[in-house]
Amino acid sequence: MSRFATAYRNYIESTKDCDNYFGFDISRLAKVEPFIQFLYKDWWRVQFTGLDLLPTEGAAIIVGNSNGLIPWPAFMLMYALMSKENPRRLTIVADMDWIEDERIHSYLVQLGFVPWSSTNLKYLISKGELVAIFPEGLTATGKPFSERYRVREFDWTRLLPAIEAGVTIYPMATIGCDEASPTLLNVENLSKLLKLPSFPITPFFPWFPFPANLGSLPVKWKMTMIKPTAWNESHKDRDALEDTAKHHTRYVEGQIQAELNRMLRARTKSFI
Repeated sequence: MSRFATAYRNYIESTKDCDNYFGFDISRLAKVEPFIQFLYKDWWRVQFTGLDLLPTEGAAIIVGNSNGLIPWPAFMLMYALMSKENPRRLTIVADMDWIEDERIHSYLVQLGFVPWSSTNLKYLISKGELVAIFPEGLTATGKPFSERYRVREFDWTRLLPAIEAGVTIYPMATIGCDEASPTLLNVENLSKLLKLPSFPITPFFPWFPFPANLGSLPVKWKMTMIKPTAWNESHKDRDALEDTAKHHTRYVEGQIQAELNRMLRARTKSFI
């Protein structure tokens, strides 16, 4: 913790005014920080652009693409934000109902994850928190390798609280995550039997014992924050609000897909 306190003095200071209603524990984050740093700097060698677009204070929503039961892009975003010159704490609102092990659930909450619900998201917005969501939801966990970087349809209800509150939405595109731990096959019968969102067969799972089965390939990641666009905030009624949310969700989805396509065209090699 002493090394963490020295390296992330500004981050620790910035979290003092953050809301800890859901159970965030900075000492827990300090314990896993060396591993997250290793993934970010050495294993995936993440190259992040556009972080300066994010506000230094006040509520904002980051919307990104993801894959897998473990939302690694969320962890990489978390590290990028805590290690920048003007750090901010990130809260990740994600589907966690499928996690039956209370220890895993509690561990993620202490790191900054919050179970998805409109109520939870509205609460975080009201407290001026910076929040990341991944509206593909659990449908992205079973995405086959042949469909890598094809964004699954976003759930517009995930963006509805942000639209309702008039909060700025920042799209984020990530390449590298779909190849780091590619899904070769999704065994749907086993996922239903085990009550899991998916049962992905990867180069590591289920062939190796835990935790080696969570392994990934050393693919170079690139993450880009996209400039947000404004939308009409005048809603005459609930139907108009929902129509705006649906329209803006499709637009954000298109922004991310277009940026993914651009990044993939510009990429020459995956592992360098």
